[in-house]
Amino acid sequence: MPVYAEIITNPDQQDSSDLEILYPGSSAKLVAEAAAGKLILFGGRFNGRLLAACTLTPIFGGDYQLAQLSVREVTRRRGVARQLIIQAMKQLPPDLKCISADLRKGPELINLFSELGFSANNTIWQWHRPDA
Repeated sequence: MPVYAEIITNPDQQDSSDLEILYPGSSAKLVAEAAAGKLILFGGRFNGRLLAACTLTPIFGGDYQLAQLSVREVTRRRGVARQLIIQAMKQLPPDLKCISADLRKGPELINLFSELGFSANNTIWQWHRPDA
């Protein structure tokens, strides 16, 4: 199942519905923050539908936080999160130097983040852009 990441700022009605499935009760707030440039909302699309999403938020000086990774329950354990993150990393902002992710609430993601080149720094996992 090939999943393609795209940046979501102005979702159509179907995408809004899909985002509400991923983020019940908070999808409108995430879209508003994305539209205002406060974060980047990546959606993972397969067959025209959003199956997964995550946020990338600028922190300071090229440091960003990857958070709110969500995959539809019916498509979990099929590599959707992996594909979303890999595809999103191809579209990183030019000023990005480092991505941090707090995996305390998602220990099942440790192997995935490790395979993607993140390393543990206490409870935070970090990835550094090779050319940074």
